[in-house]
Amino acid sequence: MRAVVVGLGSIGRRHARNWAKLGLGSVAAVRRRKSPLPEALDFDIAEYTDLDQALRLERPDVVFVTNPTSLHVETACKALQAGAHVFVEKPLGSALDGVAELLRTARLSSRVLMVGYNLRFHPGLWRLKTLLQTDAVGNVISARAEAGEYLPDWHPWEDYRLGYSGRGEMGGGAVLTFSHELDALCWLLGPPRRVTAVAAHASSLEIDVEDVAEIALVFESGAVGSVHVDYVRRPPRRTVEVVGERGVLRWEYERNRLEHYSVETGQWRIEQGDARYDRNQMYLDELRHFVKCVRGEIAQALIDGDQGAAVLAVALAALRAARDGVTVDFRQEDAAVRGWLSHLGVQIANA
Repeated sequence: MRAVVVGLGSIGRRHARNWAKLGLGSVAAVRRRKSPLPEALDFDIAEYTDLDQALRLERPDVVFVTNPTSLHVETACKALQAGAHVFVEKPLGSALDGVAELLRTARLSSRVLMVGYNLRFHPGLWRLKTLLQTDAVGNVISARAEAGEYLPDWHPWEDYRLGYSGRGEMGGGAVLTFSHELDALCWLLGPPRRVTAVAAHASSLEIDVEDVAEIALVFESGAVGSVHVDYVRRPPRRTVEVVGERGVLRWEYERNRLEHYSVETGQWRIEQGDARYDRNQMYLDELRHFVKCVRGEIAQALIDGDQGAAVLAVALAALRAARDGVTVDFRQEDAAVRGWLSHLGVQIANA
């Protein structure tokens, strides 16, 4: 197969390296800036500055959309129209404009459209999902996801003020950038019914977007959820905790540990965890899954376009709720959004 990676930032380089590592075929890249890469790629890669030229000359089977968030939908549409299967890094976009047309284009072209919420491929979160499906903690009452990391530490080789994560016109901000946490709760608990939030630029970081947010959700199941995200926490932290009537499940990303507290035993038990786990493994597993979808070995991507659109809709609703000081009731949103939300939480066979 032939692949084109659009954007050679940190995640674009990771996907390119993993594609080469798995021996999946040739890989080319589209990048507008010709500045030296922070680290050399240890394989041959053709480079283009124009997407249309790359699509015309490379005729890729697969396109990875890893450029700034604000360009995702436009880039993905062009790739689908060129006949490629498309992997879009999270989030699907920075607005809902063009999303319905993007999904329609994917359906009409019979091409795979997958969104890169890689935490779904982490063994700890996967095990947590499995335990919930087996009723390990009984009726779920609440869940909380947290993610915090100091923005200037993400890519020490570049000025954080120039990166997309801190710039509104490029689709940055803690809520969209950390939409992994919203996706995780929606994957575990299903579609939310309503959402409210507060968000602010509260630190001294030189950015024009929110650097901290608290999001509260009520799910269709009746469970209550909350998400905290920030750009300032040192050391980094990422956790998910689910509270049920018969126990608690707690996943800690940094420690790679899933713990289970049982009311019946009154004790904590380690369900999953290996400190030696290499986080690139989940990206490799994510890529293998995508390739199986492209080859027709799996009928539906674990995180397809509809689910990616749903998570984007929830994130944007949270930002709207914070801006306007309101609660957004998804039952009053348009039919397209309600349709996307119905896909959340559904278990995909053979994922």
